[in-house]
Amino acid sequence: MVLEQKRGIESIDLNQTFVFVKAPIESVASAFVRVRQANRWEQDVYDREIVTTGQGFIVFQFREQTWTSIYNFGFVPGCTPLEKKDAQTLSSLLQTRTVYYRVSDTGGYIGYELYENGNFIEMLDFEEDISFYFQSQNRQLRREDMGSVYGFIYDFMVEQDIYIPAIRRVENQQGYVRLLGPELENLERSDFERIDYLTLG
Repeated sequence: MVLEQKRGIESIDLNQTFVFVKAPIESVASAFVRVRQANRWEQDVYDREIVTTGQGFIVFQFREQTWTSIYNFGFVPGCTPLEKKDAQTLSSLLQTRTVYYRVSDTGGYIGYELYENGNFIEMLDFEEDISFYFQSQNRQLRREDMGSVYGFIYDFMVEQDIYIPAIRRVENQQGYVRLLGPELENLERSDFERIDYLTLG
């Protein structure tokens, strides 16, 4: 399957946090810089070596896909990682649909929260063998109606037209990071509209 046609979740066997925004990358990155008061915004960093400092985020959009992805890249004590309120704020600011998504294979957790024009639409929080919570403005579902929670969330992302890649980072001894994007074979710069790097400090 070609990249432009990929939808759903590439892997749940990792720890990832994303905010997906249904808008072009320029609008999303610019809005996120204002929302988070980012002090550094480097554009078009695909396959470039850059110095990463502070709390960082990767913002990218695949070519011929309508959603822009914000990926939590590293964590610095005292800084705030991606949160649900980031999705809600961007949804309100850009008057569009956003999704907050987090998965942890070490913690056995997966969940999402959907907003439209700043309004809450739906959420699902699931922790393996511990907790399950689903709330929606549009539909009523019980746990037993869903079958596999992981399959349900995969189908939800497909319905939203979202593709969630697995991200990798390659670090050299000088402390630089080459941002290669998703873990897909033969990925090239032409597969993206753009990849940007933002930092809070």
